[in-house]
This record gives sequence, C-alpha cells and structure tokens, in this order.
Amino acid sequence: MPSDLESRPSPPAPLPRLGEGGRPSPQPASGRPPLVGGEESRPVFDLGEIAAVHSSPVALYHSVGHVIRSKIQSGEWPAGQRIPSERALMRMLSVSRATVRQGLDNLVKEGVLYRAQGRGTFVAAPKIRQGVLRLLDFSDIVRRSGLKPGARLLGKERITPPPHVQKVLALSDAEPVFWLQRLLLVNEQPMLIETSYFPVACCPDLLELYDGVEDAHRFIGQHYGIRIARMSETFEPVILEDREASVLGVRGGFSALWVEHIAFDAADRPIAFLTSLLRGDRCRFYTVLTFENGGVL
Repeated sequence: MPSDLESRPSPPAPLPRLGEGGRPSPQPASGRPPLVGGEESRPVFDLGEIAAVHSSPVALYHSVGHVIRSKIQSGEWPAGQRIPSERALMRMLSVSRATVRQGLDNLVKEGVLYRAQGRGTFVAAPKIRQGVLRLLDFSDIVRRSGLKPGARLLGKERITPPPHVQKVLALSDAEPVFWLQRLLLVNEQPMLIETSYFPVACCPDLLELYDGVEDAHRFIGQHYGIRIARMSETFEPVILEDREASVLGVRGGFSALWVEHIAFDAADRPIAFLTSLLRGDRCRFYTVLTFENGGVL
C-alpha cells in the first residue's frame, strides 16, 4: 500500500539499472566509444575559441566550460559522444590540467556532461526545459523538446488513502481511492515516477480500463468527463532512496525533485492528488517574471 510523503510509494518491482550514473553507455560496433577530438584527431577548437578562453575576464576554468558548452549547444558535440581527454584539452586550449578538470567538473555537476569510469567523459542527453506550472503535460513537453515520450505502468490498486491524501481530496473515512503509479520515459530512459490518487466515486471502473499508456488526468477527462480547471503544485528537493533510485536508473543518494499536484474542477472541488519524483539531472524548470511600471521598484 502506498504511503505518505515521508515514505514515498515504491513500485512493486525495481526495473533494471542503467549504466554508471544512470546514463546510457553508447558503444559502437568497433567496441570503442565515438570520440570528439582527442589525441589522434585534428584540433576541434578554432583560433577564435582559443583566444576567447584566454581573453575572457572570468576565471579560466569558466572559459573552458563555456567553449565546451558552446560545442554542445551548437550540436557539434551531440549527446552520447565522448569529448577529448583532459590531456588533449590541455594541449588544445593551452591551459593546465587543474583548469580543465575544474571546468569539466562544473559541467558534470550541471548535468551537461557525465563520466563513465575507465571510458571517459561524455555529452549528456539534453535536459527537459519546462515552466513550473505545466508539469502534467509531460508527453507534449517531451515532444516539443524533440524527444520521444514513453510510459510503463508500475502498479494500480483500489486502496484506503493515506491520511494526507484523504485530507487533500476532502474524503470521508470510508471513501476509497484508486492508486496508479507509472514510470515516465524520455527516449526510453527513466525520467520520473508519477503517482496518482483518484476518488473511486468519480471513475468506478478505472482499474479495468486504464493501461498506463495515456496521461492519467487526460484519460479521466476523456472517459468520465472530468476536467481540471486549475491546479496547485508544490516543489521540494529530495534525495532518492535506494529503491526509487533503482527504478530511475541512478545511484541511491542521487538528487531529485518531488512535486505534489492538487487538481480542482470547475466547481473548485479537489478531484485528484498526484505526485512526481523527477531525476534532478534531466530537467530544468524556469519562471517568467513580469514587472509593472517598466520594472521600476
């Protein structure tokens, strides 16, 4: 039976783990990862880029990170490719090993690059960029990012709701809910664990009809005529427990984002409580601020 926020619901069986750090490990037929630049290839930085590293007013390691990020953002270094070694970057950019390493460390922390022990440093898959108020439109967000969404149903049950869910949905002690849990994928790689609670009274045959492929709130709308008029969302950074990390393809202790959603209908009645547990390395949220009076305080 699923539990509350302090003990988040876990799927019945962990999925196979991915490679080091939860990243796919590209490996061509030759048995060696594709290489961008490196000791045996021609230099990959032009004179302008090299000059920019040494003329920038910021610290050298920031400049190194900037030129590498530019290669990635331009598409010249695509996701999954191995970048030049530290030694090669030292020679190409005429900087010290400590400078190269600090620049790379920052990009790894940001999720722009990832390291595979004994194999090198690779370009990470692009992050999903999303405004904070439309997280449930997951499939559309992923498609707009040029990626492929997917989903696996981890479990579905009719249960007595945990106390906080009962309170949020304004249910009586005797009212059951349907609990649904899915693993949402991007390019067939785990991105987030989604858990949904719906009052049984609003969708009595949901367990028989729902297969987990479609977003749950859309399925409810199409089959039962229940429309979400507004939604509140609460965000909290968390550390993944071992079982959650295994399902998401990363190590225990990995950072993640926990999001709680409360959906309301046109009469402002709570109709669904949903949670999302997202890998912290694969998403970036943003807000747009609008100032009145031309921004004058």
